[in-house]
Amino acid sequence: MKIIINKTRILLFLKLCSILCIIALVLTVLYVQGYRINLTASLPQLIFRFYDVNVKPVSRGDYVVVDCFLINDNPAIKTAIERKYLSRIPLVKQVGAVSGDLISLLDNRIYINGEDHGPMIVLSEDSEGNPLSPFPTPVTLQTGQFWLVSNPERGYDSRYFGWIDRNCITNLAYPVF
Repeated sequence: MKIIINKTRILLFLKLCSILCIIALVLTVLYVQGYRINLTASLPQLIFRFYDVNVKPVSRGDYVVVDCFLINDNPAIKTAIERKYLSRIPLVKQVGAVSGDLISLLDNRIYINGEDHGPMIVLSEDSEGNPLSPFPTPVTLQTGQFWLVSNPERGYDSRYFGWIDRNCITNLAYPVF
């Protein structure tokens, strides 16, 4: 049996392997540096860089990374995990309100300290027909509590699961692109 070795194919294969190795190395370095790709429609940004949450205090407007599995006593979070709205992938949301703020959801709008902050549609059911319930408001956030928001109509955020504690925030996320 004679094996025919095509030098051109071997060189092409080696080039392809080299390119794939370089791509893997670059992606690994970016991951270690804190860069993450947003694969959900819940935020318009595509690439974020995660930073240690202890770098600065969490403020209104910040993007934060939440580990929903740390919120083990919230029935809405448990339901969201069971229905697969949330997964082990970290949840990135924007902080809409902070400790001391009064939150009200009225007529599909969000009010923070009485000021209208725009539409926040609360759906009565998900795309599968499962019932959804809004978090009861008005509510005043206590020390270390945050209200998370997202823009899309179908975003799963504090309008359904309510405020989250500071200890559930694992990172700050800064939009890159």
